[in-house]
Amino acid sequence: MKRANISVIVLVLSLFICCTPESGNGQKVSAINTTEVKKTTVESKVIPDRLDDEKEFRKLFKTLNENLKKKNINGLAALMNFPFYTSHAELDNGMGAASDPISKTEFKNYKNLIFNHDVLRLLPHCREDNLSEIDEKTTEIYYKTLKKLTDPGSKMYEVYMQYPESNTQAESFFGFVFGRVNSQFKTIATYAKWPVK
Repeated sequence: MKRANISVIVLVLSLFICCTPESGNGQKVSAINTTEVKKTTVESKVIPDRLDDEKEFRKLFKTLNENLKKKNINGLAALMNFPFYTSHAELDNGMGAASDPISKTEFKNYKNLIFNHDVLRLLPHCREDNLSEIDEKTTEIYYKTLKKLTDPGSKMYEVYMQYPESNTQAESFFGFVFGRVNSQFKTIATYAKWPVK
């Protein structure tokens, strides 16, 4: 009986020793796993935290609205990415690629058209249902072209407001798009019923 127990113990120990990571192929597998873990850790630092994107967007949006309330239009340039896109190409089925970019030096010529009377009046009173996150898998060309400006893996947001034109039955609208560029959230584009350029 003792001899059978010893044989079983020797057999189990032999199997245990042969299958440990320190022997043969087990060591290679262990080294690959370590590399994958290190690679994953590095990649997670490069891609911004999704929750931080929304927090940073809301911080930017609050600062933008504070400047609008004070009618500090010159201060808004610091919150924008240049070139800043002011329109989109027209397609039969909707919005085309972002277009009509302006440079930082051109901003002084277009600032009152971008941040016009209606934007100054309405944007500071924007409600949650006017804000949206742009779907990462959107097929809309406008958002896809703007996505190329932003940091990989980051989110884009939009504010869209529709309102009646004064003294008419017609409706007007404007929208602003926001994204993370070079690790900072910025206003990257606008579009409206009436062109800026």
